[in-house]
Amino acid sequence: MSKKGADKGGKEKEIANLYKELAALRPSADFDPSLEDYEKAIKVCNKLLNLDQNDSTAFHCKIVAMVQAGKFQDCIKQLESGRFELDLQFEAAYCHYRLNDPHKAMKILDGVINPLVKHNELRAQVLYRLEQYENCFTVYRDMIRSSDDKYETERKTNLSAVTAQLGDRSKMVVDETDTFEQRYNAGCNYASVGDYDKAEKVLVQAEKAARNFLQEDEAGEDEILEETGIIRVQLGYVMQKQGRDKEAQTVYNQVLKNRPSDIGLVAVANNNLLTINKDQNIFDSKKKIKAATVEGLELKLTSSQRAAINRNNALLAMFTAQVDLCKELVTSLDSSTVLDKDLIIAGALSKAGKHDEAVTTLMATAKVDALTLLTCGQILLTAGQVDQATSTLAKIDPDWKYRVGVLSTLVTLYLAKDNRKAAAELLKAAVEWNKKSGSAKSGVASMAVVWRKTAEFHLKSGEAKVAAESLEELQKLEPGLSTLAQLVLAYARFDLTKAMAVSKKLPAFSAGSVDVDTLESGSWAMGAKQFKKTPRPGGEKTPKTGTDDAMLVNKKKKQKKKKRLPKNYNPNADPDPERWLPKRERTGLKYMPGYRKPRKDKRKPEKFTGAQGTDQGKSETFDYSSKIAGAKEAANKQASPAPEPTPGPRQQQKGPGRTQNKKKKGGKNKF
Repeated sequence: MSKKGADKGGKEKEIANLYKELAALRPSADFDPSLEDYEKAIKVCNKLLNLDQNDSTAFHCKIVAMVQAGKFQDCIKQLESGRFELDLQFEAAYCHYRLNDPHKAMKILDGVINPLVKHNELRAQVLYRLEQYENCFTVYRDMIRSSDDKYETERKTNLSAVTAQLGDRSKMVVDETDTFEQRYNAGCNYASVGDYDKAEKVLVQAEKAARNFLQEDEAGEDEILEETGIIRVQLGYVMQKQGRDKEAQTVYNQVLKNRPSDIGLVAVANNNLLTINKDQNIFDSKKKIKAATVEGLELKLTSSQRAAINRNNALLAMFTAQVDLCKELVTSLDSSTVLDKDLIIAGALSKAGKHDEAVTTLMATAKVDALTLLTCGQILLTAGQVDQATSTLAKIDPDWKYRVGVLSTLVTLYLAKDNRKAAAELLKAAVEWNKKSGSAKSGVASMAVVWRKTAEFHLKSGEAKVAAESLEELQKLEPGLSTLAQLVLAYARFDLTKAMAVSKKLPAFSAGSVDVDTLESGSWAMGAKQFKKTPRPGGEKTPKTGTDDAMLVNKKKKQKKKKRLPKNYNPNADPDPERWLPKRERTGLKYMPGYRKPRKDKRKPEKFTGAQGTDQGKSETFDYSSKIAGAKEAANKQASPAPEPTPGPRQQQKGPGRTQNKKKKGGKNKF
C-alpha cells in the first residue's frame, strides 16, 4: 500500500470520527443542546472544512449551528462568501430578521419560489414586525387551515395577537383559551374594540391561569410577578379606560415596584401613569417620561406606542412652558399621525405668556379651520383681549358659528361691550341660516334653546317680527301652549289679525271654575290685609267683630303677668325702708366698711402630750398650751379698742370734700 493511499485512508477515518462527534451533538427527543454544544459543533464543522473545503454538508451544519448559537452577523458573512450551491435562503432571512432588518428579510423571502411551512412561519413573523397586520392575518389563517402538526396552538396564539392589533370585531379570535397566553390575547382583543368590561373579566382569568401554571411548574414568586406583569399592566389600561384612574394607578405602581426586566413594559406603565397625572404633579411626570423614553424601545414597542409616548413628552414640555424643548420634540413627531403639532406649540407659547405669538403660530398654518379659530379665541380671552377674541370667533364657519355654545359665547361678548345691535344681527343671521340649512332638525333640544333665547332677546329689543319668526320655528320643533302664547304676544305688537287668528288655537278661558274671592284673598306681595272687600249690593252684611264664636276661639287673650313676691314676704309687716339701698350702705351691716374680717385658722392646734415615758403627774407641769392661750386672751383685751357707733347710711356716702386713704404700691409717701 502506498503512502498516498495510507494518508487518504487516515483522512477519511478522521472525517468519519468528526461526523460521529457532530451527530452526538445533534438535537433529539431526549437531548437539548446548550450554547456550549453549538459552539463545539461549529469547531467540529471547521475541522471538517479544513479537511475537505468542498464538503457542503459540513458547511450547512456550520450555518445551522451558528444560527442556533446566535452568531447572526458571522452567519451572514459566511453565507455571502460561500461557494456552495445550497438553498440557505431561510437561514439568511432569519438572520436578517433577528438583526432587526425585517425589510431585508422580507426581500429574501419574496425571492423563494416554492415556500415551505418554515418560510411562511418566518414570513408571518416578519409581517408582524413590519406592522402589516392584515397580510400577517392572512398568512396565519392559511397556515392553520392547511397544516396539522404540533405547532397549531402556537399559531392560534400568534393569530389572536394579530387580531388584537387589527381591532376588527369580525376577525377577533377569543374562543381559544387553552393557555394563559391565549386568554391574555383574548382580553387584548376585547380591549381593542372597546369592550372593556369583558376585557377586564378575561384578563383577570388570564392572570389566575398564569399564576396556577407557574406554581405547578415550581416557579418562585419573583418569577411569577415577572411573567404576569404584562397581564396586570393591560388590566390597568382597561381600568383606566373605564375611568377608574385610582385603581389603574395602584396596579401600575405595583408592577413597577417589582422592577420588571422588560423595558417595554416599564415604558408603557410609566407612560400611562403620566397620563393620569395630566398637568398635575409635574416633578413626578418628569421622572415617568424619563423612564418611558430610554434607548432600545424601538424593538419593544409598536410605532403607535412610540408615537403616543413622544406626543406625551411634548405635552409635558407644553405644560411646563418649555417653548424651545416643546418645539424640538414636536418637530420629531410624525405629521401623518400627530395632527395637532401646531396646537401643542401654541399651547406652550400661551403658557409662557406669549399670547400674540401663539395666535400668530396658529393663524400661519396651511388650513385655518374652526378648531384653530376657537383655540385662538380662547387664547385671546385668556390674555384679556376681548375685542380681538370677538372678531376671531366671528370668522368661524356658520356650521360651527351658529351652534349653541359658540353662539351664546359671541352674544355674551357683544353684550359685555354693550353692542346690542351686533348681538341682534348675529341672532337674526343664526335664525335665517338655520331656516335655510334645515340643521334645526338634527339637534332639536339645542336648537329649541336657540329659538327661545333669540325670541326673548328680540322681544326685549323691540323687534317683534324677528321674535315671531323664531317662535314659529320653535313651535314647529316643540309645539306647546307657552310658545303659542308668546307667539300671540309677538304678533300683537305688529299684526293684530295674526294675533287673533293664533289666539283662537289657545284653550278657552272658563271663568266659572275660578273662585274670584280666593284669588283676591291669596298671598300677594303686599299681603292679604292690604286689600279690602267691597260689599256687594243686596248681599249679606258683614258680621260685627266679636259676634262670631269661631273668631272668639281663634283670638288670643292677653294675660296679665303674674306678680312675684319675695320668699319671706309678710303682708302684715311694713317693708324695710332701706330695701333699695346697697347692702354695704344699710344700717344693719355686720362689719364696718373697710374692716377686714380676721381669717379663721382651720388648722387644728397641736396638743403637746409630753415626752414618752414621762410621769402622768408631771404632764400638767410641762403642758404650756393652756398658758399660751390665756396670755393671748389677755393681750387681746388690752389691745382691742372700743367699737365706734355705726354711722347712718347717708353719712357713709362719699362727699366731694371727703378724702380716702389708699395704700400706694410704692410703699413710700411722695411729697
